[in-house]
Amino acid sequence: MDDRDLVLRAQRGDGEAYGRLVELHQPRIYATLAKITHDRDLALDLTQEAFIRAWEELDGFQRRSAFSTWLYRIAVRLAYDALRRERQRGESGSADRLADPAPRPDDRAAAGDETALLRQRIRMLPEMQRAVVTLRTWNDLSYREIAEILGTTEGSARVSFHHAITRLRAWYESANTR
Repeated sequence: MDDRDLVLRAQRGDGEAYGRLVELHQPRIYATLAKITHDRDLALDLTQEAFIRAWEELDGFQRRSAFSTWLYRIAVRLAYDALRRERQRGESGSADRLADPAPRPDDRAAAGDETALLRQRIRMLPEMQRAVVTLRTWNDLSYREIAEILGTTEGSARVSFHHAITRLRAWYESANTR
């Protein structure tokens, strides 16, 4: 059974069908949120919240886009809201790490290899760029889907991705010239 059938059944109150949607989409939603927030516990809470919110708003899902796109939109917005709240409270954690683009010496030593360093640098990107890179690179979504999820235009998603890649490339080149 595909997402459309499961969504239709869930919209009619079939909890088992919605449970199957959760099983199908939970791993990718969690992975996306973990990459955006860089906080596994927060990502787990947000994943659960995203599915609760989706269940509560399922009657309003018009099926103009894929269920997964709609679900990503809910999840990414929850992540943005959570990161903003952290920043406003001035808590240490992912929001503080994102504010300083220069890696700390202990972070660089802990990174160890280029993949870890790249992940660290992605965490330092502004929210929109980080979300676009995550959705494009790890989730292999099109710019159209990314724009729909983030509530922006396809052109803006492309520009954000370009700026992110340019910034990552500059960081990489400066790290390799030292």
